[in-house]
Amino acid sequence: MNIKRNIIFSLENRKKNGVLIVNNVPIRMRVVYAGNRIDFSTRYRIDVAKWDTEKQRVKNGCTNKLKQSASEINTDLLTYYTDIQAIFKEFEVQNRVPTPEQLKEAFSNKYKQPQPESKSEREEVPKVVFNAA
Repeated sequence: MNIKRNIIFSLENRKKNGVLIVNNVPIRMRVVYAGNRIDFSTRYRIDVAKWDTEKQRVKNGCTNKLKQSASEINTDLLTYYTDIQAIFKEFEVQNRVPTPEQLKEAFSNKYKQPQPESKSEREEVPKVVFNAA
């Protein structure tokens, strides 16, 4: 089975007081397939002037407000693209079309932060109390 899909990176169009925001705009990844359209946050922001709409990437030599370089951001965007493609391949092998919820869950599971150990799993350290004499 082959699931036809389109993966697009673009800047969100946001307005403040009716004026389009052009500084520090979020980069989103939009996935369109089987009549579904899902937007994912890339957790990156960039100025509109530093974004290449045609290439769907940050222009070389640019940085964002957090001093993240274009190469760092673009590398992560490529990783997201590759990961979404791999998720679709898994569903194609199973001969299934994922629901939007399944796709979101599969993608978020790849980037889920490890949960801190529960208190019972941690080794208890005895408290030492010193009395002032």
